Amino acid sequence: MILFGHDKRKKELQLMPLSNLNNEQLEAATCEAGHNLIIASAGTGKTSTIVGRIAHLINSKVEPKDIMLLTFTNKAAAEMVERVAKFFGKDIATSIMAGTFHSISYKLLKELKVDITLKQPNELKTLFKSLYEKRVFYHRDDETSPYDGGYLYDMYSLFLNSTHNEGFGEWIVSKNEGHELYTPIYEDVVEEFNELKKQYGYANFDDLLTIMIENQESNEFDFKEILVDEYQDTNPLQGRLLEGFKPKSLFCVGDYDQSIYAFNGSDIGIISTFGKRYKGANVFTLRKNYRSTKPILDLATK
Repeated sequence: MILFGHDKRKKELQLMPLSNLNNEQLEAATCEAGHNLIIASAGTGKTSTIVGRIAHLINSKVEPKDIMLLTFTNKAAAEMVERVAKFFGKDIATSIMAGTFHSISYKLLKELKVDITLKQPNELKTLFKSLYEKRVFYHRDDETSPYDGGYLYDMYSLFLNSTHNEGFGEWIVSKNEGHELYTPIYEDVVEEFNELKKQYGYANFDDLLTIMIENQESNEFDFKEILVDEYQDTNPLQGRLLEGFKPKSLFCVGDYDQSIYAFNGSDIGIISTFGKRYKGANVFTLRKNYRSTKPILDLATK
């Protein structure tokens, strides 16, 4: 097929995100659909590779609305969408379901007409603390004092994000045996808190994921590929959400050495077991570094 004038220029622009990639990036960006993990250390062009992958999908006739891009900040998602828009136009780029795990869950729950009112963390933390303050600890351990309400709220959030099948009380004791005496009261506060949220339709950021997971059971999602940025920072709750979409194809980009979300329960085991969890998974590695000079890289490697 011969292209003329505007059509030829349009085709050239669409191919540019791929033509700018080095061989390693190009191999990853154009890989077959399936379960693909791209190991990309700092400075190796992971964002360009992700944008190149999206371009490859669109050039392969995948509808933008059938592409999901999960990131850890909305800023990162916006940057990638903006790059895609430069080549394919704003309408196509903004049709991609792009954002954080939480923002995408919120969008999808709204589309499913799930009745929730998103509250700021401090609002629900205040509610939690007010429920906690009604409790009386008649029996106390001489060596271990009960957590205060605010700290217990933060602990419950960490529990939701970092565990698989443990109960809250069991998890608390595993962290500090001295609190076994208090776990019935802790669990009672959590139960009342969740009942009140459900009654009024309130949700915090953790709830967006747990409610989305509940709704995945009764709704099918037809995303042709899900791309995940900073995959090394995925925590078990996010991992369950990702699995719940039952992705036909996964394109996960991360680096074992860049995990920074331990405070939110990130589990390095999720990226390290990728090949075991997905039969026939492919692993690509980006080695060429564009950020540092060779002497710096040699020193860092040493």
